[in-house]
Amino acid sequence: MNARVALRWAGRPSLGPITTSIPTLLTFQRHKSSGWFGFGGSKDERKAPAAPESEISIADAQLQRGDLAGNTLFDQEEMTTEDGFPVLPVVNPLIIDPERHKWTWPKRADAREHRRRGRLSKKEQIMQTEKELLAKSHMFKTSLKKLGPIARQIAGKSLDHAITQMKFSPKKAARDVLGHLKQAKNEAILHRRMDPGQTYIEQAWVGRGPFEFASSHRAKGRIDRLRLPYTSLTVVLKEEKTRIRIMKEKEEKYMRKKPWVQLPNRAIYGQTQYYRW
Repeated sequence: MNARVALRWAGRPSLGPITTSIPTLLTFQRHKSSGWFGFGGSKDERKAPAAPESEISIADAQLQRGDLAGNTLFDQEEMTTEDGFPVLPVVNPLIIDPERHKWTWPKRADAREHRRRGRLSKKEQIMQTEKELLAKSHMFKTSLKKLGPIARQIAGKSLDHAITQMKFSPKKAARDVLGHLKQAKNEAILHRRMDPGQTYIEQAWVGRGPFEFASSHRAKGRIDRLRLPYTSLTVVLKEEKTRIRIMKEKEEKYMRKKPWVQLPNRAIYGQTQYYRW
C-alpha cells in the first residue's frame, strides 16, 4: 500500500467493530438410491435445524422407546361429565344380553296384533280350533330302506287301525313302531286332550341317525368294517275334524274352477259364405 492510499483510509470516519452473522439456513442432504429398471435416483430432503437442548421438554426426554406421546392419534381420551364423573363406554346390548330377542318378542307380537287390528290369519285360526301333535321316536337299529315302507303303510290311517296293523306285521321293525305309536297315543291324550277314536296319522316320515361300527372277521385274517345304521320315525297326529275341513276345501276349490271346454271361447272374425276346408 502506498502513502496516498494510506492517507485516504486514515481520513475516513471509523465504523466501529465489524461483526459477521450468518443466517440459519436449511440443510440439504442428497441420498442416492438405485432402483430397478432405471427407476429411482437422487432426491433432496430438506430438514429443519435441530432445536437446542433448552427447548426440549422434560416429558419428551423421559419417553422410553415404544411409548406413545399424550397427543398422539392412538391416545385414548378420557371423557368426563359436568359433575366430574367419568363417562362409561357404550357397550353393545347384545354382548350384555345375547338372548335379548326372547324378552323382546312380546313387544313385537303386540305391534303385529295392532297392525292387524286383532284379526287372526287363517293359519292362526286353524291352530286355535284344531289339535295337533308331533311325536318323534328314539333311534331304531334299522335302516331307512326297511323303515320307509312301514311309515308309508301307516300314513293316512287312523291311530287304532295303525296299531292293529303293527301288531300283526311280520317285520322286525314293526315292534319298535308299535311301541312308538302307543307312546304317541298317550301323549296326545295327556297333553292335547285328543280323542283316540277320532285321531289319525296325517304324516309319517323317517330320519337318518348315527352309524354304529362293528368288525366282521373273515378268512385269511381279513377284517371287514360294518356300518350299522340307526333310524328314527316321526308321526303327526290330527283329529278327523281336520280331515273333514281339508276335504271341504278341495271340493270348494273344484267347484270354483271354470269348466273345461274343447275349443276356446273366442270371437270369430272374417266370416264368409264359403268353406275354408
